[in-house]
Amino acid sequence: MSDSKHSQREARYHALGITDDARLLHVTFTLRNNGKLIHIISARDMRRKEKFFFEQNQKDS
Repeated sequence: MSDSKHSQREARYHALGITDDARLLHVTFTLRNNGKLIHIISARDMRRKEKFFFEQNQKDS
């Protein structure tokens, strides 16, 4: 998911995922050096709506 609302200088992206310890995370990041470097802006536990969205999409795949 892209995030044009918070940055006009560089593209920001959001990712939802699960860790090896079954922790559901929301990560915001940018790509630098022509996509060779991932710069993490933040990582946090998913909120309720994000968990629902993530779990629904896991079932579909």
